[in-house]
Amino acid sequence: MQQLLPAFVMVSAVTSGLLWILIRHHTVGVLLVMAAHAWGSVAGQGSALVLGIHVYPADALSLCAAGVGLGRLLVHGVPRRAGLGPLLGLGALTLCSTLRGIGTFGLQPAVNDARMSSWYLLAAALYTATMPAEVRLERVVGRAWGATAVAYAGLCLIGWARHGLHAVTYRATADGAVIDPRPVPAAAALVLTQAAVLWVYAPAEQKDRTEAVVVPGRLRRAAPALVLLLFVVLLQHRTVWVVTVAMVMVGFVLSTVTRKRGSLPAAMAVLSVSLVVLMYQLGAFGTIGNAIATSFEEVRRSNSTLEWRLAGWQQLLPRSTAEWLSGVPFGSGYDRVVGGSLVTVGPHNYYVHLLLRLGLLSLVLLIGWYVLTWRRLSSKGPWDVTLRVLMAGQLIFFVTYSASPEQGVLLGLCMWYLRTRAAGAASGSGSHGVPPIQLPKSAGRPADDVLAAPTVRGASR
Repeated sequence: MQQLLPAFVMVSAVTSGLLWILIRHHTVGVLLVMAAHAWGSVAGQGSALVLGIHVYPADALSLCAAGVGLGRLLVHGVPRRAGLGPLLGLGALTLCSTLRGIGTFGLQPAVNDARMSSWYLLAAALYTATMPAEVRLERVVGRAWGATAVAYAGLCLIGWARHGLHAVTYRATADGAVIDPRPVPAAAALVLTQAAVLWVYAPAEQKDRTEAVVVPGRLRRAAPALVLLLFVVLLQHRTVWVVTVAMVMVGFVLSTVTRKRGSLPAAMAVLSVSLVVLMYQLGAFGTIGNAIATSFEEVRRSNSTLEWRLAGWQQLLPRSTAEWLSGVPFGSGYDRVVGGSLVTVGPHNYYVHLLLRLGLLSLVLLIGWYVLTWRRLSSKGPWDVTLRVLMAGQLIFFVTYSASPEQGVLLGLCMWYLRTRAAGAASGSGSHGVPPIQLPKSAGRPADDVLAAPTVRGASR
């Protein structure tokens, strides 16, 4: 008992501090959620506190974030038209599967299996979705995303400086152990390309709600995006390449449909220049071009990574009606034989992961959430196109990878945006409950460099 007392005091102090930060300092809270999982994906979970189970720093942070989100729902109720129903449904299914796994396989195996792509993801989404309307979460998430992208870019440079830039098929070693030649995982590469999308498509930040909102020049907005896209190309995560091209094309189409002329040329420029950079790297950049070309060729081989994953997915699919309906509980593992070798890692497919662990209902809830949110983002609000583009990228990424906790922040941002916009429409005060801004004519700047503020129906111009 005396040995557990110091641990109890430390856990209580850390929990109290985290709750205070998450409740009172929203920007720092989102940054903590992003930073904790970014650090864990690159450097591992870190030291664990043994309390009958290994408790990691990200566990405490996610538990506190989920507690804050649930507390807000208990105090203020579940808002309508925010899409929180499917999220809470997935949480209930995850809890049931975790409890079943604990009863069958033990506490530690079930918790280890449910951590990253289930509880961490849901906690991040719930925390951001229930943020107060006055927080201006779009600005908070945009800054946190940019800071995380810069951190990942720095880790890329450090990794390439230590081990060199090689093709994905190269067997790199460090201290006698084989390592991935790519310095950061695919989830980090996705954050990089999403940060580029935010730079291109996101509306300009309003420094003062009573003054004109000026959009930076297109070159200044596109330049950071092009740098991040160059990192995405060099990282050689082929799924993220596909996601990047798909997001740019979706943004191109949506910008055309909604007639957002300011973002359409920027989208065309990003697409054109990124394709030129990619072609240039393939043909005329020495060893770097050869490395990327080798990564392309690997996809077309008979024993490619894609074929390896397809074979594994087929073996992981449920085998009975009960498994199709309720899934196999957390902790049961992912053992399968692919190409004569035993494979124990996860399925590398979020849809298969949900089907395997939570059953068909979880897929219905997930796809239903995306469909409903996509339709509710059909207006000409300033963030509608941006969020739709990011959602399209997520759906493609989930085909070959599980959802990372960072993506939960974006899911929460979508729900927060819909909730605050609905509240603003009900009160007749604009898209986010803020009175419309009357913009004066700009002096010395082209007309399309000024971002028009949202107007209210029936208001005089």
